[in-house]
Amino acid sequence: MEKENNKEYSINNLLSEIDFNKNILKKINSQLILTEYQISILKRYHIPFESAKSYNQLIYFINNALAETEDEELEIVLDEISEKNYYQNTKK
Repeated sequence: MEKENNKEYSINNLLSEIDFNKNILKKINSQLILTEYQISILKRYHIPFESAKSYNQLIYFINNALAETEDEELEIVLDEISEKNYYQNTKK
């Protein structure tokens, strides 16, 4: 048992609560790689990520979905994909 701020916790208990599988990367096609978590959020909103030919097209699909709903998780996925798109496709 560890103690911090007068609270006891077990590192093993904390680690057992973390879902490491949601961060597993999955290759969608030759252009897209997404985490299991991102895929689950995209599926929830029926976003056709499997037919997207680029991150830009996927971003377009997500923005269309966000026009109809306000979901923080979907916005987080959009931010993650936008960042990945920036670093992969911006010439430095």
